[in-house]
Formats: sequence, C-alpha cells, structure tokens
Amino acid sequence: MKPLVVAALLFAGLCGCSGQPAAPDTSATSPEMPAAPTAFSAPAYRARLHRFDRRRQQLAARYRRARTAARRAACLGAARQLLLAELDSAIFPAWAGTPWSFYGNSWEPRRGSIACGYFVTTALHDAGLRLQRTVLAKQASEVLIKNLTSEAYITRYRGLSPADFVRQAQALGPGLYVLGLDFHAAFLRVRADGAVQMVHSTILSPGTVVREAAETSTALPSKYRVLGKVSADPVFLRHWLLGDALAVHGTTVKD
Repeated sequence: MKPLVVAALLFAGLCGCSGQPAAPDTSATSPEMPAAPTAFSAPAYRARLHRFDRRRQQLAARYRRARTAARRAACLGAARQLLLAELDSAIFPAWAGTPWSFYGNSWEPRRGSIACGYFVTTALHDAGLRLQRTVLAKQASEVLIKNLTSEAYITRYRGLSPADFVRQAQALGPGLYVLGLDFHAAFLRVRADGAVQMVHSTILSPGTVVREAAETSTALPSKYRVLGKVSADPVFLRHWLLGDALAVHGTTVKD
C-alpha cells in the first residue's frame, strides 16, 4: 500500500468520531507479499508499532468522550480502519519471510521461526490486542477463533472446494477474518475489490509467513473450515481500542 494511502486511512481513523457513520473497509488495493521480503529493521518496526499505539490511544480517548451511540459507533468504525491499515501496511509485511516451524514462537519478525497459531496471536499482539499469546496459539484453531470473537461472527463450512469456499468468504464481505482449517490457522483478508488473501505461516512452500491468493494456496484445502470475522465484531474492536484484556475460555491445551 502506498504511503499516502496509509496516511489517509490513519487520518480517517483519528477523525472518525464526529458522529458521522464510519465507512466500511473500502480499500480497493490487494497487496501481495513480494517474492523476496523487503528489508527489515527491528528498531524501525518497534518505533512504527509505538507510533501506531499512540494513534490507538488517541482514538480510544475520543471513544471514551463520545456521549452518543452514533459517535461511539463511528469511533469503532474508525478503529476498524486504523487496525486494518496497520496490519496490511506494516505488521503483515514485517513478518513476511519468517520461517515456519512446528514449535516456532518468535516474538520478533525475521528472527527464529513461528508456527501458524503463534503467527496469528503474535500479529494481533503486535497490533496492540491484549491476549494470552502462548495459551491461544496452542489451541485448536476453532478454540482460538471462539476466544477472539462470538458465535454471531463465526461461520462454519464442510466439504467445500477451495473455489467455493472463497466465493462464500467473498459473500461475507470485506474485512479481517481468522481462519481455522483441519490442521492450520491463518488470517483471511477479504478486500473491497473481491480479492481474498491468506496471510499465514505455512509448512508448505515457501515454508514461511506469506500473503497469497487464497484460492490457489496449497494450505487452503480442508474438510472443515471455520471463519471468525473479527473486524466486524464490536466487542473485539472495543477490547483492542481500549486496551482491555481478552479473557480465555474453553481451552483444551494448557500453557
């Protein structure tokens, strides 16, 4: 995503509490991870996350000052845009190329390795969500999803081909989803232009964190799939925006 587009989205995120309805995710571009990951600087990444967290806190202050439901809803819409813009433009690209391993649990992009569940929880942690990264990363993907969002935002599919599943995801609309497969966890990013991307740490080629077209991903085939649309859940957004910790429930694997 071009810097001017990111800046515009972030500005919209900070100014979106005026009481006007917040725009949905309308980003028309569909960024792909480059064939070779771009240069990475850990200090620059930490500085970027710090600046992003200050924007989140500023927006949270606006939310707390909002006196009407319409203004609070507008703030949550702005929060959604801010979160998606940072994941797309900074967090996902930073982790691109980080090697996968079954026990990988790195806290830092491009250093060590990271398993699929750890990538999901660590990317959300980098974005500022207060969650129990290790406990949730070890759970079955459906348990992870149920700890991030409620049943109202979860959809389950059985026996669909990758192409049919992608069409179902497109029908659910643009946004950020956490995807659970038979033996895998990933992000699914549905764009306003209809593009559907998987962002995940995969054992399959290239054996790293990658953002790729979902329909052609070798990791997408699965008998059972679970989608949690976290970007549509106001409870998830409030937890992220206000810095409230997510409670853990229903876990089957202990830390």
